[in-house]
Amino acid sequence: MTCALLGVDGCRAGWVAASDRGARVYPTFAEIVAQRFDLMLIDVPIGLLQAGPRHCDLQARNMLGARRSSVFPAPGRRLLRARRYGRQCSIQLWNILHKIREVDEAMTPRLQRRVREAHPEVSFALLNGAPLRFAKKSADGEAERRRLLRPAFGEIPAVPGAARDDVLDAYALLWSAHRAWRGEARVLGAIERDERGLECEIVG
Repeated sequence: MTCALLGVDGCRAGWVAASDRGARVYPTFAEIVAQRFDLMLIDVPIGLLQAGPRHCDLQARNMLGARRSSVFPAPGRRLLRARRYGRQCSIQLWNILHKIREVDEAMTPRLQRRVREAHPEVSFALLNGAPLRFAKKSADGEAERRRLLRPAFGEIPAVPGAARDDVLDAYALLWSAHRAWRGEARVLGAIERDERGLECEIVG
């Protein structure tokens, strides 16, 4: 039986979704959820605690070593109402807060059975057997990531509306989605639930 798997990463035009049939950009998360799919892994925090760090973020940062800064601490849900950045909301978090809010408003425990959180650098580290050497926006970083993805997906073309590194990130999540579908994924966290019953986990 064939399955429909997706790896989804945020991009300037919305979200880039990679599947075994190719990749395309969707303006909104709701438009992706409206598609027929069996499992989606998405690079956005799902399961937001009121206070304190999530175990899955701590485990991911520890796992990634020199690439640990790519894992932003997930905000508490109350920060989703922030109207500007400041001491409690860094500029880095502010820049992606609308993406986190968009997904959080749609998520339910039932939907989380098919839409699970992942992180591209965790996926790449598992694919490589170690954290990657180069930053993703560098030429060496792009070449490193393409080399790792090539055995599974061949040459990955550009996608209108998405940066090259966002497309590669989406395919890394698709690789992890295949692992998860086969029951082979490594799951970081999965010992916490937020006030709405959403699991705090990162699937690799």
